[in-house]
Amino acid sequence: MKKHSESADPPSLTLSIIQLDHSISQIDRPIADTAKCVVDHLSCCTPSDALDALRSSASTKLKLCPTLRENVDKSVMRYRRDEDRWTSFTSLLLKSLAFYRSVDPGIGTSPAAEEADDLSTRMEKLKIKEKEELPIVDLPRTNYNRPYLPLLDGKSSTSKTFNKAEGVKENFNSMMNVSHQYPWVCMAQQQLRPAEETSKSILIGVDLVIFSARLNNYSPTVDDFLKSFVGSFTPWEWERINRRQYPSMFGRKVSTRPRSDQSKLREFFLRWSMKEAYTKALGLGMNVNFNEVETRLHGVDVDAGADVLSNQDEGIWTSTMNQGVATNCSEGGSLRQFSAVGKVKCVKSLTWKCWEFI
Repeated sequence: MKKHSESADPPSLTLSIIQLDHSISQIDRPIADTAKCVVDHLSCCTPSDALDALRSSASTKLKLCPTLRENVDKSVMRYRRDEDRWTSFTSLLLKSLAFYRSVDPGIGTSPAAEEADDLSTRMEKLKIKEKEELPIVDLPRTNYNRPYLPLLDGKSSTSKTFNKAEGVKENFNSMMNVSHQYPWVCMAQQQLRPAEETSKSILIGVDLVIFSARLNNYSPTVDDFLKSFVGSFTPWEWERINRRQYPSMFGRKVSTRPRSDQSKLREFFLRWSMKEAYTKALGLGMNVNFNEVETRLHGVDVDAGADVLSNQDEGIWTSTMNQGVATNCSEGGSLRQFSAVGKVKCVKSLTWKCWEFI
């Protein structure tokens, strides 16, 4: 999701999605050995050292920083399950890619033919060669532990200091957010063009969910599984998760009916992801009580200004399937994209704010 803008030409957003299924099954060595081998091979450095190396004419490779290497090891190996270690490691690589894109937006993308010459010129200037091995970058973090892309050149006038301990300013002209749930890892990154800088900076939050309930002896049914999350939603949201809403045939009265287990799960996970994406966009993450934030979507939620037919099996998932735009992906398949303007309100406040959920 991102802060809603009325601009007709919104800032460019890049969504990177990685699936890890086949990668894990084809690697014989444990994740601990593989991560160690890759990190040692690529090296690890600070953002300023990486930028200096890109601009330097020296051909020598950056040396591994033991302290940063220890940070990388801890960020990956602190998880017990190999699946979580893999997603954490992939997230680390994507965040490094985001840094290099902030230096040069053409890195890691397939530019159009008319942009190829300009991209080659910029890459030559930055000493980035094809198939060059770039070091892993250890990004600074805010006081709420959110990693961010630092402002190193002082070109942006929309920056402010987040990490007070280090005094490292954030680059609001290139912002990113990462989410992962095995076997998927995704990253959204905003890259402002020069003409957009200082005027269209937006906040970005991403959350990735899989429609799968962990049923066991303690929560054998979908309802049992969902009960453990009731405290994370407002009463209005919890009603929307459990019951469908649609206008009656008489006036503006709203009728409801129970959802199926599958519909409950989809509505639950999507509304959870909206909350988490919102708090991540603010840079607060899980430091916010979810039941103190309420989200509603125009075009989906009846009492948020939607125009829903009485015979429609309504909900976020149904709206996605009915209104979503099929977008081609790099592998020749298609992804379904649905964009809706939503209202977000803190329970203790009377003010609604508009955000765009994609």
